[in-house]
Amino acid sequence: MASGKDLKRRIASVKSTQQITKAMKMVAAARLRRAQEAIVKARPFAAAIKQTVENIVSDEAIRDAHPLLAKRPVKRVNVFLITSDRGLCGGFNSSLVKRAEALYRSEASKYEKFVFTCIGKKGYEYLTLRKIPVVQYHQDFQKGMTYARVHALGKEAIEGFLSGEFDEIRVIFSEFRSAVSQVSQTVNLLPVEIPQEQTAGAQGVDFLFEPSREDVLTELLPRYFMARLYKSLLENTASEHGARMAAMDSATKNAGEMIRKLTLEYNKVRQAGITKELLEIVSGAEALK
Repeated sequence: MASGKDLKRRIASVKSTQQITKAMKMVAAARLRRAQEAIVKARPFAAAIKQTVENIVSDEAIRDAHPLLAKRPVKRVNVFLITSDRGLCGGFNSSLVKRAEALYRSEASKYEKFVFTCIGKKGYEYLTLRKIPVVQYHQDFQKGMTYARVHALGKEAIEGFLSGEFDEIRVIFSEFRSAVSQVSQTVNLLPVEIPQEQTAGAQGVDFLFEPSREDVLTELLPRYFMARLYKSLLENTASEHGARMAAMDSATKNAGEMIRKLTLEYNKVRQAGITKELLEIVSGAEALK
């Protein structure tokens, strides 16, 4: 059994850790609130541009003519893997990197080239440790993330798709549902896919486009791609903060439970010490008699 001095030292150490995890929970909660506000602000634009693109591509000839919509034989695939740069967020990164590894193990043999673009340190470290090819790595990308930075990243991806460097571009991210619920997702970004049932519903509406349907689509499709990529990053950022807040809340509660158990054990040790001292005094008194 540990001594009372050791137990007091452990209790003080756990209390110090509890204060840190409580502070980290409060910071994560504040950042989560800002991330949620960013998602809410981005949704109207994303919904509007999505609806506009659906209305335009209701024409079958238009849909097949534009290079960002046209499907070609897939030989080279680039997957954007979005993770965090820091840990202490529970199983948040684990679900993302395991999904990425499973995707690579199951599909890489089907293509000539299957590589990853890592946004976040945790994903990059995981893939490189397992010798999974990473073509690009962006560290601290989500820290102070702006639409301009996302636009530069998306523009490079579009250029790689149009030049034939890649035939398909996907993204793995965590979809934010609530502070305690985040679900990893894999979404195809390029070529742009419009669900057939949605395009069929838009065929009954006749729109007048200026300067032309093709010109409007040429301008909108890159923006639509950027909006989807930006939304994925926002969702992942909110998920990270939600996961960290939940993890720190759990750690704070566990620290409290550990303090309670250690205090109980300390009191038992202290009581046993007092009892022993009393017995020694009584035994000494009896011996003097």
